[in-house]
Amino acid sequence: MRYPFSSSISPNNKLGDLTYPGYLISAGGSGDEYTPYFNLGPKTSHRIFFRIDVDRNAKYGLYDVPYTIFYGQNSQYSGKITLAVKGNTLIEIRNVQVASNNSLVEPGEVFKIDVSFENVGDNGLKWVKLTLNPRDKMLVPLSSDSERVFKDIPQGSIQDTEFMFSLEKDAQARNYPIDLSLNYMDERGEEYNETKLVGIVAAGRAGLEIAKKITEPARIKENEPFSLTVKIENTGTGDAKGVTASLESGFEGDTLAYLGEIKKDDYSNAIFTLDGAKSGKNSGVLRINYEDDFGKHEIQKDLILIVSPSGATNPLPFAIGIIAIVAVVFIWKRRKA
Repeated sequence: MRYPFSSSISPNNKLGDLTYPGYLISAGGSGDEYTPYFNLGPKTSHRIFFRIDVDRNAKYGLYDVPYTIFYGQNSQYSGKITLAVKGNTLIEIRNVQVASNNSLVEPGEVFKIDVSFENVGDNGLKWVKLTLNPRDKMLVPLSSDSERVFKDIPQGSIQDTEFMFSLEKDAQARNYPIDLSLNYMDERGEEYNETKLVGIVAAGRAGLEIAKKITEPARIKENEPFSLTVKIENTGTGDAKGVTASLESGFEGDTLAYLGEIKKDDYSNAIFTLDGAKSGKNSGVLRINYEDDFGKHEIQKDLILIVSPSGATNPLPFAIGIIAIVAVVFIWKRRKA
């Protein structure tokens, strides 16, 4: 005897007897699936394979696939096979972006972290809790609530949120890791927990200022060479690299100084060896070039140097002598009295 076997699926691919709504599609895409006739002897068995494709929009649950066995003269046996459909529950972090006044975050700055995620799994989510946990105390949330909760997120949905943080003023320019924690429940009631590592890059901005200027000798005389030392201090939030200082003035000589790197809260001296000049008030400009985490910069600082005439004498020794004479006369008069 030969027995055909069929698994009957309606042409619109929608099963009528389902525990949960959804779709199952046969290998051909629609209609019934039949096997060729085959012989089945007494007390023997025969295994049949059918392929059933599960639609992308199918929900988790149980699906009943009816079947019919035809045998003998118009005899048949009907039943059903129950399929358990279980897909993957997945969340993908699409984007974590830092939004600040600059392209980089500077110590002491308030900034925003934008987070975007998508439900890329096979079913909806009842709720999702997203939390940002900085590993370093230098990174401080502006509110005590550093978590967000989302409810009823269908498959394929994208959610966006933002968090406000500040970076302490004395923070170093480096990477600051943040744990992004995801806790969520799918439509079956199963909970999931996962943690991803993100972070921000803190960048330092150098701030160069003239702290002091010294000449040797202290009193510059007309047409006599001297040296000028300018103390340049970095009061910014980051290191200054490749620092050079050039003096533009009426003085001739060595007017360019290479200082290299000036670290945050440190200083370096620019030393210029200059020829003599005419007496009077001499103005100049000190150009300082450097590079920090925000790029290359040039600043200008005004300098004024007073040059004394070559024939002028220093009044200080004369004044000291006068004071000494007055003191001696005063003591002599007191003793005489």
